[in-house]
Amino acid sequence: MSDLITKIHDLQLTILKQIKDERGAVYHYFKSTNITYKGFGEAYYSKINPNVIKGWKLHYRIHQHFCVPFGAVKIVIFDDRDDSPSKGQVDEIILNDTTNYHLLSMPPGLWYSFKCISDDFALLANIIDQEHDVLESINLPLINNNIPYEWK
Repeated sequence: MSDLITKIHDLQLTILKQIKDERGAVYHYFKSTNITYKGFGEAYYSKINPNVIKGWKLHYRIHQHFCVPFGAVKIVIFDDRDDSPSKGQVDEIILNDTTNYHLLSMPPGLWYSFKCISDDFALLANIIDQEHDVLESINLPLINNNIPYEWK
């Protein structure tokens, strides 16, 4: 596995292994030996219907680890962290189950939003390092004055 370049400091994109044959496939996702592993708190899937956009959301303490085992998802990340060398940067990352099967590891403090760009629904898998707590995150509407990105 190798890390791919992202525009945002501490955001890591890693190629994941797939083993496919005539019976189906095995999709690797996350190991406790990954350098981005911070512990285990919860794992879940977010089902996204075609052309639906979810977000904006920011976690104050949670480290997240996304992958897309079914469909295709465009993820947009905005860095608004005061102490970050990439403050003000926006990055667009497409994850899917075929040509862009990657692990996206995201530290706390980044705004993100995502959209299903496949013809059918998509599943976004997320492993977080602690159990979800609604008081630990904040949401913004898709159209706002804080994030310099316009979904189309």
